[in-house]
Amino acid sequence: MAHTGFKPEVNGFAFINSWKLDKGEKQQLRQQLSNSIGEASHSAAGGFGGLLGNQIGPQLDAWIDAALPDYYGMCGGMAFAAADHFIANKPLPRGEGRQDIPENNTPRGRALRDYLWQRQIQSLQLNGPQLLHWMIMLHLPLPFAGPGWLLSRTREEWAKLKEALDRGKPWPLCLIGSSLSPFNNHQVLATGYDDQGDQRGVIYVYDMNDPGKDQTIALDMRGSALAAIESVPNHERGPLQAFFCERYTPVELPVLPEE
Repeated sequence: MAHTGFKPEVNGFAFINSWKLDKGEKQQLRQQLSNSIGEASHSAAGGFGGLLGNQIGPQLDAWIDAALPDYYGMCGGMAFAAADHFIANKPLPRGEGRQDIPENNTPRGRALRDYLWQRQIQSLQLNGPQLLHWMIMLHLPLPFAGPGWLLSRTREEWAKLKEALDRGKPWPLCLIGSSLSPFNNHQVLATGYDDQGDQRGVIYVYDMNDPGKDQTIALDMRGSALAAIESVPNHERGPLQAFFCERYTPVELPVLPEE
């Protein structure tokens, strides 16, 4: 077993991942994923070029146009921010409890929320194309795609994740389920792992949907598709189909106003 030393009850946010978004923020989320369509379509089409690209783009548009609820998550922003602080060896402004969600009615709350929002958008800028590409490979009836394609890539990502965690750095993961909405997928911060051999293992994560303790994802990659048991299952996202190690770079921490 390898663990980075990241403790969700110390190094993760105390508050849950539930944020009220205004109309402009919803549009920004949609626009950010829409900006990823071209790269995702190109990756998925491969050698079939424009023929498949012309079919894939409209399908992605339809997925992205699905309505966002008024309350939504900033899971990517929270994962990136927690990693930023842990790598910088600085205390996290984690809040006092599950409902202590930063709001815009105080200077400190506004500054923290703005930081998390910017990290959320950056997580989509960096990883939106791969998310959409893998969704295409799961859901569209392409002859070279399907759950087996995702399983093969997930095995590769499992190896990459173990290398990152062996270096002592927690790492953001994108979790892809069976939902047709990109917005139902999830981001968490991997903090450790247990390699059980024979293509089986456990990932320990900080999951901001149920903060304050280690959560787990038990993996079985021996079959024709990924089988996983999560301590925090996501019913809207559906059963876990794949995960990948996100593109991530730490940033300079913001200076927050005093209370």
